[in-house]
Formats: sequence, structure tokens, C-alpha cells
Amino acid sequence: MTALKLAAIVLAHHDPAQLALLLSALDHPAVRLYLHLDARAEIAPFRAAIEAAAVRDVVFVPRYRSRWGGIEVVDATIAALRLAVADECGYFILLSGQDLPLWPTDRIVSFFAQKPDRSYLESFPLPDPRWTYGGRLRTEFYTHTVLGRRETCIPRGVPAAMSRKGRALNALLRVFDTFRPPRRFPTYVRPFGGWQWWNLSRDAACYVLDFLKEHPDYRTYHEHTLLSDEIFFPSILMGTAFASSHEVVNDALRLTIWRPGESHPQMLGLADLPALLASGKPFARKFAGEAGRAVYERLIRGAEGRSPADRH
Repeated sequence: MTALKLAAIVLAHHDPAQLALLLSALDHPAVRLYLHLDARAEIAPFRAAIEAAAVRDVVFVPRYRSRWGGIEVVDATIAALRLAVADECGYFILLSGQDLPLWPTDRIVSFFAQKPDRSYLESFPLPDPRWTYGGRLRTEFYTHTVLGRRETCIPRGVPAAMSRKGRALNALLRVFDTFRPPRRFPTYVRPFGGWQWWNLSRDAACYVLDFLKEHPDYRTYHEHTLLSDEIFFPSILMGTAFASSHEVVNDALRLTIWRPGESHPQMLGLADLPALLASGKPFARKFAGEAGRAVYERLIRGAEGRSPADRH
């Protein structure tokens, strides 16, 4: 089997200790780490934590102020993907700084090396009833950054439950959008939703970058998309001819546990160990602080019989 260079792209914005744990867990001769730190975060604590963990191969990606729901998260991901493709990596994984591997890194590398032309990401065609207005909130309504927050303008005639303050803000946004043309998804691609996190073959990664060169307006369109990271990549890979000629599995390969009605995954700890062990997934999220370290020690160090430091 040909040796595979695996690019692990990590987006992080807080919790240096948790990030260092993740990077240390992935530290492996076949893995190159591409780290994006939110430009709003102080970098010194992260560098100190990474240095203390003695992680070997970390490439720092140019930093963006990656606000929640904004295009900057996509920009940071693309910047990292360009670096990794230029470095001749053969497979590409996008991770959050709050993720952890559930398998030893040797097994993760071997898993992707067995089928290097297969990509994995969650996707579904839009409209879809799971998303507000079937997804039109993302694809047809204008979203703006107002005082650091992403705010979506609900057009006239569309029912929406809002507070008095929300109605006032929405009225101002309608005035702001008065002379804008109707917002329509680019006609050369079908809209797909999905999860932000993915695992891409080299063909898929190169296709994304080539697509953006050919269609620079696609990125411009998403400047006004709410949570563009949940549409941007699934649409490129599933809403074009790529999916008909390449193998793409509808699975992000991440375990998450969601509480009913919550918009963010549950934080995981030792109490979730049975679910983690039974998941069959190579990664899980979210973890933080000592809870993440406790899970890692039980799950990964127990499997390997040694610590990451022993691999140096």
C-alpha cells in the first residue's frame, strides 16, 4: 500500500489545553497538522501548550476573525486546504479544536489509506424540512453582521415569531436590503446542506479549489449566507458533477450526542465512554478540559498502551 500523507486541518478558538491534547493525539509521521487559530484569540497560550506537548509537525494557517455563522470560517478552511494540497498531502480531514480521535492514529491513517479516493461528508439536498423555511433562510434570505452578530433579514410576507427588538432590527435590515436584487443560489450548482466537518480525497480537495477558481462569485454569494460552512462544501461536492463520478459517503465519521432542542452538541465525558466505544467512528466531539483528557487516557492510551510522548 502506498504511503499516505494525511492532512488534519484543525479550526480552534479557545481551550489551549484541549487543542494541545488533540494535536498530540494526532502526532504521527504520516500526519501533517494545519492549525487555524481564530484571530480574536491570544496566540501565546496556544503556542505554549503546543510546545509543551512537543507536537512535531504543525503548520500555522493565516488567521481570520472567524465569527460564528460567518464566511470567515470557510475562508480559514480554504486557506488551510490550499496549503495542504500544495504540500502534496493525499487525504484531508477537517476537525474542530474540541474533537478527539477515538482510534489510535495508526488505525486512522490505515483506514483512509485503504480507500484514498473515497470521501466522507454529511449532506442532504435542499429544500429540507429540518431547516427553517426548508433552508430558504440560508439560500434566499440576506444575512448581515450587526455588532459582531449574524442577523438574517426576514422578507415581507414570510411569517416569523420575533420579539419587539427583533422586529425593529428586521425592519432596519429590510430598508438596508431594499435595493438589493432577490437572493438566488448560483444556478450552476444545486444547494445541499450538511455538517461542517468532512473527510476528503485528494481529488475532492482539488475539485473544491478548482471550482472556486472557476466560480469566484460562489464565495461572494456566501458572504450573506447564515452558517455558510454548512452549505459551502456539500453543495460543491454533491450539487455538481463531482458526485456522479467519485465515491462520496454520506457520513462525517464523527460521533456527537445531541440533546432534544439544543443547537450545539453535548459536551462529552467519561459517562459517555460506552457510546464512544460502540460508535465505530474515528472521531467524536465536543470535549473540553479535564473531561477530554480523561476520555483520551481511557480510550486511546489504553488501546496503545503508551502515551503520545512515547511515540517521539
